[in-house]
Amino acid sequence: MTQYANIEGINIENELYREKQKNQKSAFEKLIDQAVEIACNHLIPAGIDEFQWKGLAASERLYLKGLELEKHGELRAGAYQELAKGFGVREYTFMFAKTKANEVRFKTGTEFKRYNLGGDNFTGTLMRHVLFALHETVTKENVREGVNYLVAEVTDYWGNRKKIMEILRYLNCLAHIDHMLHWEVDAEAAQTLAGAIENFNA
Repeated sequence: MTQYANIEGINIENELYREKQKNQKSAFEKLIDQAVEIACNHLIPAGIDEFQWKGLAASERLYLKGLELEKHGELRAGAYQELAKGFGVREYTFMFAKTKANEVRFKTGTEFKRYNLGGDNFTGTLMRHVLFALHETVTKENVREGVNYLVAEVTDYWGNRKKIMEILRYLNCLAHIDHMLHWEVDAEAAQTLAGAIENFNA
C-alpha cells in the first residue's frame, strides 16, 4: 500500500506516521479491516457452492474455512486467529477441541455434544444444528434421529434443505484423512445423513 500516496481519500504517508489513539481505529485501519473481510468472504472452501457460501453467517464460514485449513495441516493458533479476525468473529475459541500451540483444531459434532447449542451467533446457526444432528445420528446409531432433529429445530427446514446437504457433503470429505481421524465417524455419518435428507419427503 505504501506505493500509493492516496487511497479512498486517505493520505497514506500521514497515516503511517500519525500518533495512534488508544482503543480507536483510524480510517486507514478500518479500510484495511474492510479489505481483509472482503478477501475472507471470497475464500470459499473447495467443495462449497458459492451461492450457499454467501448465505452463511460469518461464524459458519469461519468454522468451514477453519476445517479446510486443518485439512491442509494447519495447526497454529495464530492462523485461526487471523482467520477469525478476517471474518469479524470475536468469540470462536469455544469451537476448538484443542487450544495448545501447534495443536489447534475444531470440534466435531460429537465432540460439541449439546454444549453451545441454541442462542445467538454460531450457537444458533444452521451449521451448529447440522453438527448436533450428526451427534444424534452417531450416538443414537439412527440416521432418522438426525433428520427428525433438523426438521423440528431448523427454521424453514425445506428452504434450508439444500444448504444442509451442501454442508454435510463438505464434512463427508473430511473422511480418510490421516491427521484428521477424529472426523472419521462424523464424516461417514454426514454422508448417511445427507442421503437420508435427500430421500426424506414428509
